[in-house]
Amino acid sequence: MPAVLLDRDGVINQHRNDYVTSWEQFRFLPRALPALAGMRKLGLRVAVVTNQSAVGRGLMTAEALDEIHVRMLARCRDAGGGIDAVFACVHAPWDGCGCRKPRPGLLVDALAGLGERPNDCVVIGDSPEDLRAAHAAGVPFILVRTGRGEETLARARHGGRRPALVVSDLWEAYLAVRRRFVAGDRVAA
Repeated sequence: MPAVLLDRDGVINQHRNDYVTSWEQFRFLPRALPALAGMRKLGLRVAVVTNQSAVGRGLMTAEALDEIHVRMLARCRDAGGGIDAVFACVHAPWDGCGCRKPRPGLLVDALAGLGERPNDCVVIGDSPEDLRAAHAAGVPFILVRTGRGEETLARARHGGRRPALVVSDLWEAYLAVRRRFVAGDRVAA
């Protein structure tokens, strides 16, 4: 079964210039929950792949991050959607781990955990790090304009890596994914 790998901040919930360190700071973006419900109805598996360096920086605990994700998953289920797994890099940028995007480790782990091949999946994200990680893992990338999407698009226009597709938000990404997996259109890596 094909899978969708989603970044979290700026794709599912509002991007903050600092960090989401509690559930009270987590705000779903408009149309994110219906998009996740639509993916579930298509039978797609969904995994969140997210850098969460606030843990490695000592700004929050791993338990607080888990609480945010448990509540996020519950809200998605209540709205008819579902997220099958959450893969989070909790390392600080200076730790040099292989899982922190833009390195591909987090995506590779998600693909292995879901038993999927890169060509059968798609990454949806908003940041240059998401784009670079998807490219390094060989997974097609859809850029949403929410969060840091406009900044990422500007970089791509000035010689950076280009996404396979640019859409306004997660809802439009869902519609593109539906076309890809249901109607058979292909999104190139």
